[in-house]
Amino acid sequence: MSVKESEIRSIEPVYSQIRSSSRYRSDYNVDMWGEVKKRWAVFGVLLCVAGAVAAPKLGAPGGPLHSEYLLYLPLSYIYYTIGCHYGPSVHTRWRLYVLTIFHAHVAAPALCLVTISALKDASLDYRVIEGAMLASAGTPCIWLPLSFHREGHTPALVAANYVAALIIVPLSHLILCGRFPVTPILGIVTTILSTIPPFALGTLRQPPPAARSKVSALLLLYSECCKLLRDSEGMLGVWDVLATLFLEVSWICTVVASSTLYLRCGLLNAAESKALLLTALPKSTHAGWEYSTTCKPTGLSQLPAVFLAPAQALILAAVYPEEVSNEKLPR
Repeated sequence: MSVKESEIRSIEPVYSQIRSSSRYRSDYNVDMWGEVKKRWAVFGVLLCVAGAVAAPKLGAPGGPLHSEYLLYLPLSYIYYTIGCHYGPSVHTRWRLYVLTIFHAHVAAPALCLVTISALKDASLDYRVIEGAMLASAGTPCIWLPLSFHREGHTPALVAANYVAALIIVPLSHLILCGRFPVTPILGIVTTILSTIPPFALGTLRQPPPAARSKVSALLLLYSECCKLLRDSEGMLGVWDVLATLFLEVSWICTVVASSTLYLRCGLLNAAESKALLLTALPKSTHAGWEYSTTCKPTGLSQLPAVFLAPAQALILAAVYPEEVSNEKLPR
């Protein structure tokens, strides 16, 4: 072989043989089963909503499952787990309390009012508008955030948010309905019996697995979705549904964007930002003590709550997956 031929061969490109099965394979491998185990609560929320849509009368109060009685068991168990995790108080900065109360009781109805004003030319059903305003000015949901995170700042924030609701919500309903809410004595007694004794018993026990508390929350979510879907049956236009969905999505996106903005600006740290999202977002979707007899959403007025119940549960399930659900906030 001459020198010239050897030089030509040395510069010839060499192509490696690639199998057709691995030619388009990505180097990014996802453990799907691991992701399912970590975010099983997200799939649980979707299953609850699908079951409620398929047969709303099954899990609604007065149905075959008699959820009006059985749901006190998972609700009491959630407060029992709160007592199991009860410990020394954690110092919480005052700005976190202020931002939580502001987003839950001021920003929510204000954003709803602005959005409805922007859609005034859309000829929305007045019952949808009424339900959206009542849902935005309602009390915070206690059991949902505490079922996903029971340590650190969360119990104190939930308690402060609820105490603020005792003052702000009656004033809001006085403006919306023209009268203060009428608090039924039976509702007060039932609330006390389903919260305080389980909490006191839990302080004497060891903490159970966190997954059980999430399962209890899913059972409560399923029953609420069934009740709301059954009670909101009626003829409704497509535009009313889209407008209602836009109202709820805009509120959720505002809280998520605000918590992220506070983190970026250094106003809150990462744990406080998640705590704000956890406590300021969930709204109670059932007619409790805050509704007077003349200011109670009925029929299609409950449609906004139909979208709100699963949406807020999905957000919290995604933010607090299984592997970080017991993460302690900084002291």
